Amino acid sequence: MSKLCYLLVLLIIQVWAADPPTLDNGISELPEVDCMEDRVKLSFKTQRPFHGRIFVKGMVDKQACVRDFVTSQAKDVTFELENGACNMRRQRMLGPEKRGMEMSMTVIISFHSTFITKVDRAYRCTCFYMEADKVVTNKFDVSMLPTTDLIDTARMPLCTYSVRRDSITGPIVEFAKVGETVYHVWNCESDMFSMLVHSCFVDDGNGDERKPLLDEHGCAIDPLILPDLTYNKDNNVAYAQVNTFKFADKVSTYFQCAVSTCMNTEGMCDGKTPPRCGPAGSFRSSSSSNDNGFNRRSRRATLSNRTAVNWVHLADTMDLAANKITVFELEEKQNSEDKDEPPAHSHLAILQGSHPSTVVCLNQSRIQIFFVLSFLMLTVVTVLTIFTVRRSMTAPTKCQLNA
Repeated sequence: MSKLCYLLVLLIIQVWAADPPTLDNGISELPEVDCMEDRVKLSFKTQRPFHGRIFVKGMVDKQACVRDFVTSQAKDVTFELENGACNMRRQRMLGPEKRGMEMSMTVIISFHSTFITKVDRAYRCTCFYMEADKVVTNKFDVSMLPTTDLIDTARMPLCTYSVRRDSITGPIVEFAKVGETVYHVWNCESDMFSMLVHSCFVDDGNGDERKPLLDEHGCAIDPLILPDLTYNKDNNVAYAQVNTFKFADKVSTYFQCAVSTCMNTEGMCDGKTPPRCGPAGSFRSSSSSNDNGFNRRSRRATLSNRTAVNWVHLADTMDLAANKITVFELEEKQNSEDKDEPPAHSHLAILQGSHPSTVVCLNQSRIQIFFVLSFLMLTVVTVLTIFTVRRSMTAPTKCQLNA
């Protein structure tokens, strides 16, 4: 009987700890990215013929961004995408070492035709297109007196865009709640250059929602969402205090702005930064229903007080993107009579002790398996016990008959 119980317990442990089956395939070596003239090409090899699909993260519902390989029998797989397609992130970079355009996207290699499984992989593909240096030549006469050229090249400033908590120097925000106060900060680490932040927008990362925040002059479009920026005296730091917001039914927000720089010497930045956005309230609050003479005069005054348009056409303009921010929903308010009732979850069994903060969540399927195996074990033990008792009771009777 003890051996049988031991075997039954061993069987329960094996069933409990058994690993579920997985797809018998995978990537054999690190994929390669080929940055072509007008497209990005991803190549990789699999252990067995690839029957899954490849798609750009967040764009699985768009047919142009997904490629199926259900009927393929090849192990060498390629995936090509045109530059700028499928919400590919585009960022202009202006620096001492990198000057050009950076294209980036996240590609999901899924070995199942429908679901994301354990063997699937995600790769961040980035291509940088270097801006070619321009060489200008001209013929000229050389005088008898030799001239020595003394040339000094000013290094372009390193500019960043970040969203921070508590202050403009606080920690970078990665997770936030709707309504939480954060600081959008733009910084160019240089005393020789001033900057103007303009052409800002926010999107959900999927290409479905995209809203402008600052116009091409650096003025706020909707001050309730993002107000006009505050610049320091050197015009190389700008910030805005913002209440966190999000798109409806979306959890991620991506911010990107254009930053133009100019040198402070010889008045090159005069009248260009900081932006002169004027009395924004009178211009933005005017509507067609009450467009009287006062509103028209305010609108003309506001338009005449804006920054020069030719600023954004300068060559020293770069794109800066802040880190992705995951924004949580507003907390739901419960009625007073429902505060003591635990939330209903169809896939979780909640065991709560006497202390209100002690909550243990167990998976419902494993609880069912545990109870089934416990019931079987109890049944076997009960049957063996009854059989043993009946056998011990019949043994003396046989002995008396033989006597």
